[in-house]
Amino acid sequence: MKNLPSPEAFCQYLWHEYLEKQNYAILGDCFVPETTVIGTGEHEVSRNLEQFVNKISAEIDARTTAFIIEDQWFQSQWISADSVLVIGELRVREQTGNPLEFIGRFRFTILLRAMNNAWRVLHVHQSVPDPEQGADEFFPHRLMEQSNRQLKQLVEEKTRALEESYRQMEYNARHDSLTQLLNRRWVETQITAAMQEGDPGVMIMLDIDWFKQINDTFGHPLGDQVLETLGQAIQTVFPQALSGRIGGDEFILYLKEEQAGSSALQTTAIEKEAERLQRVWEELRRQKGLTFPVSASLGAARFPQQGERFDQLWLHADQALYQAKAAGRGCLRFSGEREERD
Repeated sequence: MKNLPSPEAFCQYLWHEYLEKQNYAILGDCFVPETTVIGTGEHEVSRNLEQFVNKISAEIDARTTAFIIEDQWFQSQWISADSVLVIGELRVREQTGNPLEFIGRFRFTILLRAMNNAWRVLHVHQSVPDPEQGADEFFPHRLMEQSNRQLKQLVEEKTRALEESYRQMEYNARHDSLTQLLNRRWVETQITAAMQEGDPGVMIMLDIDWFKQINDTFGHPLGDQVLETLGQAIQTVFPQALSGRIGGDEFILYLKEEQAGSSALQTTAIEKEAERLQRVWEELRRQKGLTFPVSASLGAARFPQQGERFDQLWLHADQALYQAKAAGRGCLRFSGEREERD
């Protein structure tokens, strides 16, 4: 968290921008969608930033004067490795020139979290001093003692929500949204890493036969269902494979001997699994009411015999795929084994 201003300096900046400069864009700059706000009014409870912005929009439109901060103090307390609680008090005066202008004080609690080398506001709680409050209820000590547990719980809840959000973002960045298989960039990264470990493996390229005609005849929504069911079938038949959608109707799988076992990489074993893939895929389509015939052609190449790099192995698997197309489609061909078949 280098180069971050102190929590006190950051909060001083927040109130200066909001009250004195009327810079309301700071809500989008320094707050997060999950920010919660409790104000001084009976109904001023906002459970997220959107609610808060909606509640103060009318006030912002009607406000014609700014405030001058005449006095202020801040105090911070770290409550986790990246979260800090800041409490303080402001004495403000409305800048109108009217002798009856508003002068008042309010106190606040702000929960900050360091995110991407910047402070972000997770929670704001404002209050107005109670003249009836006893001397033994001094604001900083009593409130911090009473609310510390609740604030820690709030931090934990917001941390879990943010972590879940980040996990979903990471998943979306690595997976194809339609088939839920790995996307092209990430599957290539994963297969390359697996090849670098040196264990034998098999790369399989898969292409749906006559897919353009399916889209042209039955429409793209049904074409998407064909792709979706194929993704499900691949995950069912090859659960241990690194599998991804390259683009359009092209898919790629990589079977690693360490996970699948040497017998699973034998030509006959892969041929049987390829046939089972066609059957499982057909059943998944039938369950969705897709009764028109569809098949897929597959081409396979072995690592390291037919390529020690991803692009080399892909070239051989792609050539084998075209051999399968030439052989009548709906079948599997291995690179370098064509002569043996003929």
